[in-house]
This record gives sequence, structure tokens and C-alpha cells, in this order.
Amino acid sequence: MLLLANESRASDGKRGVRLHRLTSLINNPAASLPMRNRKRVDTISGGIVVFSLAVYALFAPHSIAITQAASLLGLTAWCVRLAANGSFRLRRTLVDVAILGFFACCVLSSFLSYDPLVSIKGLKSPAFFFAFYLVSNNVRSARFARFLVFALVGSCLINVAYSAGQLAAGRGLRIDSISADSPLIKTGLMVGDIMLQADDQKVNTLEDLSRIIDTGRGVLRIKYQRSEAVAETSLKRQTLRGVLASGAELGLTTSPGRNFRVSGFFSHYETYAEVLQLIAALAIGLFLAHPRKTSAAAVFLASSVVFIGVALVMTSTRAALAGLAIAVFAIAVASSRRRAVIVATTGILILAPAAIFIVERSRGISVLDPQEESTAWRLEVWREAFGIIKDHPAVGIGKGSEAKLKQQLGLYDEGRLPPGHFHSTPIQIATWWGLPALIFYFATMTILAVMMLRASRRLKAAGQWDLWGIQLGCFGALIAFNVSSLVHFNFGDGEVVMAFWMLTGLAFAVQRLASQQRADSQSEHTSALPAPGSSHRSLPLAPATTSGSSARAAKAKQS
Repeated sequence: MLLLANESRASDGKRGVRLHRLTSLINNPAASLPMRNRKRVDTISGGIVVFSLAVYALFAPHSIAITQAASLLGLTAWCVRLAANGSFRLRRTLVDVAILGFFACCVLSSFLSYDPLVSIKGLKSPAFFFAFYLVSNNVRSARFARFLVFALVGSCLINVAYSAGQLAAGRGLRIDSISADSPLIKTGLMVGDIMLQADDQKVNTLEDLSRIIDTGRGVLRIKYQRSEAVAETSLKRQTLRGVLASGAELGLTTSPGRNFRVSGFFSHYETYAEVLQLIAALAIGLFLAHPRKTSAAAVFLASSVVFIGVALVMTSTRAALAGLAIAVFAIAVASSRRRAVIVATTGILILAPAAIFIVERSRGISVLDPQEESTAWRLEVWREAFGIIKDHPAVGIGKGSEAKLKQQLGLYDEGRLPPGHFHSTPIQIATWWGLPALIFYFATMTILAVMMLRASRRLKAAGQWDLWGIQLGCFGALIAFNVSSLVHFNFGDGEVVMAFWMLTGLAFAVQRLASQQRADSQSEHTSALPAPGSSHRSLPLAPATTSGSSARAAKAKQS
């Protein structure tokens, strides 16, 4: 019996050890890895995260595919690093509640959507916020933060140069004059029109047009641009061939077409303009905070602001220009420098009329005309969206469901307007995901702005100009993003929102670095102070000890 009891106790002890090991393995997955392997995994995954952040910054102004691939690679490596270290405890802030609450509303709305499959697939767009946590938790030094912001600004200058090259080369053929006997006058083409394509082939010279007429068959289709609108006309090819065969010309004088809105490496000028305004605001904040305005870094930033600003004007995007102007004023006010506020206000008042003139000349519209085509389109779809929000306030209709409901709800002016989204981030969020999602969205933006302002004041007081400049620039980008979002759905534009989350993540990374530096300086100051028990009263003990030892030595000498 005693032997059986001992065996039972031994088996219970083994079970307890196994259970303890299993529990510790569940609570800390890294416990199963040897220390050497853990360090190796941490080093490799950390290097991948740094590489992915660098690629993220370099390609954010150019390519959504490379940017998203870099962020996904970085997120994967970061998760591996956390698992290897067995530490999933991250710094928590109030903005986490707002962001996660917003995403929860999006998920709930997607499952209750009129078109659940489309809505659930569309969750990729609001899920871009993971890039914010990637950046804010993995920028480990002020030096790396400076590298990322300068890489972002410098890389943007590449597509600015590309846009300048596009303008210099021109696009299409602008009709400078057209004779009354020209066969093309029957197509309705006018002086000022730009012929872009003929039979789906690009046309850059009259020789290109003649070659397409000779080699093609059937009716000649010509795509042309008039002001902002792009239209298509057609003409019998035999008529044109007869004119060319007789040795006569087409009766046109042309020049390269340069009246177009630049788009950089992106497919749409509005996307390009949104990204440009964010990076311009960042560069302005960095320049304003720089203590030496004649240094190489400051000259580079000032030049970048000028070049990016000119490119932004050439996109002829009113909302982005207004967003940047308000952001510049907000940055000046946040800097608490009276001179900066005066310079910013004066610059806006001087440059705004010139920008308005260029936009009106490029687009052939009045900036503030409510009857203008794109403005009238927005006003109509906003009216329809307010009706949807009124009928579906809690969870919205789900992302993408408007395509299924457009006939039932009579959207887009009963089909007379081209379908699309509602061209306003707040209206789009409330329509798709409901008013609770909109409340969380506004809470996110408000918390971000307040925390950036507070951090900006602390960094300025501490004299950390580099971190202060990043904070100012990111605050300006936040303002510009929200101003233009009133008339653009920029939150649903992947290129724009990836740049936005990178900048907000950098702002929070800077705040974390600054708080760590304050904590380190306080700990050093505390260690330099004398311990509570070692006051000045205990200092005379050393001489007393010396005199006691001297007396004992004298007695020993006498004996």
C-alpha cells in the first residue's frame, strides 16, 4: 500500500510538472525556444521590419501595390518578433478605443449589409489602420524617424519631376486653328480641343494621325478633351483618305497639348493631389521647426515645399489646395510663433488668387460656381445620401450596397448621373457603416489632433527641433486630410490612406520616443542624487575611523 501511494504521488507530481509546462507555453510561446534562437529570430525579424518601413516610406508617393506589400511584410515580421519575445503587451492610448470601435462598426455593418459578400470584401479598406500600429511601435529611434520623413519627402520629388516632364512633352494634339474646308470640322472639333487618341491609339503629332488614317479600316474614332470633359467623335475614313491622297492637308495647325491635370505615377489626379498635400504639410512643419534656415536640410525642405506646391497646383484640385492652405495656417498657429502666423497668412493671401486663376484657366470652370458639373453632381448625390442615412442610421447599408440598391432608391438622379461613391468621407462613412461608425471616426481624428498638439508643445519646450518638426508636419497633414475629406472620399483611397496612417504612426512614435527620453533623463537625475541614508551628517565617520586605527597602531608599537 505504501508503495502504491508513493507511485501515485510521483505520477501526480509528473502531471503537475507537465501541466505547468503546458500553461507556461500557452502564456509565453517563446518559452519553447532556446535563448540563442530567440535572439536570432528577434534580430532577423527586426531587420525585416526596418526594411519594410523604409520601403513603405520610399514608395508611398508612387505605388499602392509596393506600399501595401511592404506594410504586410512588416506586420508579419513584427508579429513573429512579438511571438519570439513572448511579449504582446503594447502601449495603449485613448485612440485605440476609437480606432477599434470604428472597425467594429464596419465589421458589424458588413455582416448586416444588403450585399454581405461585397461589404465583407470591402473591409480591407478600413483595415489599413494596422499600418498605424506598425509604424508607431517599430520606429525605435529619432534618427530612424528623421530618415523616414526625409525619405518620404525626397521620394515625392521623383514623381514631381516626372510630372514636369509630362507637361514639357505634352499630351495629345491641341488644335490651334482649323480651316473652314477641313474635313474634321464636320466632327464638331473646335479650336482649343485636344485630340488624345484615334482608334484607341495615342496621337502626339499630325504624322501619327495620318498614319492611323492610312492603316485603319472603317470609321475613324477620335477621342478629344474639351476643358475637363473627354468626349468621342467619328468620321468616315474614306473622306480623310481622299483629302490626303490629293496632296491637301487636314486644315489644322496644332501644338502639344498641355492643358491636363498631372497625376504623377498614379492613375488619377485627385489621388495624386491628396498625397501631395500630406507630404507638403509634412515638409512645411519640418522646415518651420528647423533652427537653422540656411542649412542644407532647411534649403532642401524649402525647395521641396515649392516644387510639391507647384505640382499640387497643376493637379487643379480645389479641395487639396484648400486643405493645404488651412494646414499651413494651423501649423503656424500650433508653432506659437507670431512671425510664423503672419508669414503664413500673408503667403496664403498672396498665393491663393494665383492658384485660383490657374485652376479656373486649366479646368475652364469657376471655382465657386454651384452649377459647375462636378459641384452639381456632388450636391445631388449628397442629397440622396442624407435620405439613406435617415433610413439606416444604426449600421448603414454596407459598403458597396449602393450598386445593388441604385434602382430601388433612384440613386444618381434616377440614373441620369454617372454612378460612383458619394465624394465625402463623413457622408460615405455614415451611408455605408452608420452613424456610430462616424462618431468613432470623428473621435479618432479629434484624439489624434489633441495628442499631436500636446506633444508639439512639450517637444518645443524641450528644444528637440527634429522631433518637434515631425510632430508639426504630421499635425498639418492631419488637418489637410480632414479638410479635403469633406468633399473627397480620401479615406477610401488606398494610396492616400496608407500615407495618412504612416504620418499619424510617425507622430505617435515620436511621442513614445520623447517620453522614453524624459524617463531616462529622470532616472539618471535620480541616480545622481545622494541616497537617503548618506546625508552630510555621516561624512565625518571616515576621519573617526582613521583616528581609531592610528591609536591601535600606537599601542601595538608600545607593547
